[in-house]
Amino acid sequence: MDERELEQRLRTAVEHAAPDPLDRILAACGPQAGTVLPFEAPKKKRRWAPLEVAAALVVMCCGAFGISSWRGANAVDSVVMLDVNPSLSMTVSSKERVLSVTPFNQDAEVILGDMDLTGTDLDVAVNALIGSMLQNGYLSDIQNAILVSVENQDAAKSAQLQQHLTDTINSVFQGGSLEGAVLSQTVTESADLNALAQQYGISVGKASLIQEVIAQDSTLTFASLAPLSVNEIALIAESRHLTTQAVTQTGTASTKAYITAEEAKNAALAHAGIAESSVAQLEIEFDSEDGLMVYEVEFYAGGTEYDYDINARTGEVVNFSREGGISGGTTGSSGSYIGEAAATAAALTHAGVSEADTIYLRCWVEHDDGRAECYEVEFLAGTTEYQYEIDLYTGAVLKSERESHSVPASGSSGPHIGEAAAKSAALTHAGVSESDASRIQVELDRDDGRTLYEVEFHVGRTEYSYEIDASSGAIVKAEQELDD
Repeated sequence: MDERELEQRLRTAVEHAAPDPLDRILAACGPQAGTVLPFEAPKKKRRWAPLEVAAALVVMCCGAFGISSWRGANAVDSVVMLDVNPSLSMTVSSKERVLSVTPFNQDAEVILGDMDLTGTDLDVAVNALIGSMLQNGYLSDIQNAILVSVENQDAAKSAQLQQHLTDTINSVFQGGSLEGAVLSQTVTESADLNALAQQYGISVGKASLIQEVIAQDSTLTFASLAPLSVNEIALIAESRHLTTQAVTQTGTASTKAYITAEEAKNAALAHAGIAESSVAQLEIEFDSEDGLMVYEVEFYAGGTEYDYDINARTGEVVNFSREGGISGGTTGSSGSYIGEAAATAAALTHAGVSEADTIYLRCWVEHDDGRAECYEVEFLAGTTEYQYEIDLYTGAVLKSERESHSVPASGSSGPHIGEAAAKSAALTHAGVSESDASRIQVELDRDDGRTLYEVEFHVGRTEYSYEIDASSGAIVKAEQELDD
């Protein structure tokens, strides 16, 4: 009812509240002689009789009640959020009518399509949205988890609505013969949650779930979990045995899209070249790398810690690392490593090349942050350049690369000039005698398909660096700088 209708009702009520009594008074007086003259009372502000006032108040109260009821029926009482990978939010009235629907990503827009859920019953809206997710493949036997988040100032009502929606969604799943997993929670909006939700383009509900997960496992980050589906977040939490009273769950998140933990373990052990009988303290957990679901496989063997990330869908090795010196290991001692000769032999055998056929051959221990990582082996044979990473302890090939050149690389057609000639060429160019130089180093190297000698030495506080062509002895590059 608008203001005009309210005024009209008030006017009508006042007009009928006090009827004209003149005819009734004349009839009571009997026959009258003469003429009754009409009497016009002076115009003055009218005083309402009690009956008129009462009638006016009734009309006003009815109008006010009508406005209040209308406003109450259209006021936001709760906020309901649904997250699968589609992420959306619904504002709901106290009578559980949908007032608005807000999609947070493109997937949610696909789910909504041309549906207008404004004014519909909440249960009807939820059924329609779940049905659309099933029809569009966002919910299936390989991605079966959904998150329901409810926000209401009344904690008891929020919990009641949360349970009701969980039951409703489970009924839809059962009707579609889907073994689904429903995660549900009540949330309290805050500035921090709003900021995170806006930053990552997700609902406040999903932001709250992620905060609950990373609060229990500091190795996880918000940025790594935000792009994942609810099913993937649930799998990570389950594999790490994370529990919280803030989030309840019915059903189990599906693993049908991924290989088994056993298969991931076997892939890591095969890559490491280690038998399971030699392994101790084996741990396998779900994790994510740049939005990719992986199995994180960690174990110890022979005093070395191994850490693998295995693609959870394909079983391929995504990342791996080894760290020695664990449980009494002797990293760096002469008895621990296989030695450069064995590492070189392992690389040559893998390449199918004999040492006599190599033009250039080099092997060294590669370090990272002061820790030995592996043997690096590089060599040139014919028109092919080889690079290998060899395990320090087992001699296993960790990585191999080869690059073919269209013509024989420079220096391959003739013998090398030798380290002494290369050193002499550098000292002569610098105008320095060998007796005046210190810390002289000469190494054979490859650069852009060319075989070179790298010569370095110091004279006083000046450092000299040279690259000498290995075949001709020509100066390819010469640098000098002050060494602090």
